[in-house]
Amino acid sequence: MVDIIITRSNSVIYDPRVRKTARSLSKRYSISILGWNRDRVSKKELTDNYIVDLKLFNLKSPPIGKWYVIAYWPLFWMWILINLFVYRPKVVHACDLDTVLPCYIYKLIFRKRFVFDAYERYAMAYFPYFPLKLKALYSLVNLFEELFSKKADVLIVVNEKALRTFRRTPKYCAIIMNCPEDYTIGKTKSEYNDVFTLVFTGAIVRNRGFEPIIAAIKDLNDVEFVVAGKVIHKELLDQMQVLSNVTYKGFLSNEDVLALEGHSDAMVVLYDSKVPQNDFVSPNKFFEAMMFRVPIITNLAPELINDEVGCGIIVDYNNVNQIREAIVRLRDNKELCRRLGNNGRNAYLQKYNWKIMEEELYKIYKYLLGY
Repeated sequence: MVDIIITRSNSVIYDPRVRKTARSLSKRYSISILGWNRDRVSKKELTDNYIVDLKLFNLKSPPIGKWYVIAYWPLFWMWILINLFVYRPKVVHACDLDTVLPCYIYKLIFRKRFVFDAYERYAMAYFPYFPLKLKALYSLVNLFEELFSKKADVLIVVNEKALRTFRRTPKYCAIIMNCPEDYTIGKTKSEYNDVFTLVFTGAIVRNRGFEPIIAAIKDLNDVEFVVAGKVIHKELLDQMQVLSNVTYKGFLSNEDVLALEGHSDAMVVLYDSKVPQNDFVSPNKFFEAMMFRVPIITNLAPELINDEVGCGIIVDYNNVNQIREAIVRLRDNKELCRRLGNNGRNAYLQKYNWKIMEEELYKIYKYLLGY
């Protein structure tokens, strides 16, 4: 019997939050992960040197944004349930709504503990992408999220705003932000070249600000926009690669992503405010930029970026001129970049680092397991 099994339907091997959670818990508990190998990546690439025991459901599926992916979920849920019956963990730690159902069934049958780790609100995140934007569909998904959050022994969310979106919660709720483990890179950006490097890392998908960024940088001198991530919507990559000052690095390992960010002059994090969930998202990139002393250009969390930390420039998502002015301002003012970067690093050391989040994780599991 293992102490804890983590379930996750998205890419486990590339998910930094899963890796951090698993690494921290493995210091004190026996742990396994059940994940979905959606892209049929080779077993060797996925499991070699992985931090804990990793078991994979090897069925290729459509991207999560495609509505018909729901036809594949029952197979995945059955696979999870069978593995839970075999391993009999003391706690099941379900990451997001799409792995909750088998974990809750296991809890009921075997009277074990159940953690609902809500990385995102599925109704708010995916409802806008369904072809028929039915209010009833949104309400149904939201109902299930509310139901399982109440039935969980512990509900984990990424920030206070996300917690407030739940009307029904269990007695124990915890906030574990997407803060990174401290990571040291080699050379600094200043040792490379004089071109101002603006970096985006993450999925190349609609509603991440690519169109206004492209319009903002297309005729800027001494600015290079460097992009790394999995391509979901290829037309966006095609639009970017027309420009001579855009470089696509491909789908990189977590270590290479961090190295790219650490060598950048600024990072850009734009989320379309029309998607309800984007009002309370907490991207890893925020905290990675803080860690690396890199200023952020974003339209998210002005109360954090502007008021509390002072580590970036807030822009309007659709305002090309504002985005362009922010890039030019940072490109032409090294002292401003240094000041914003230092503010971010200080905030990271004091409040937004994984060691603090790890201690919160240990408190949760001491409550669940008694040790």
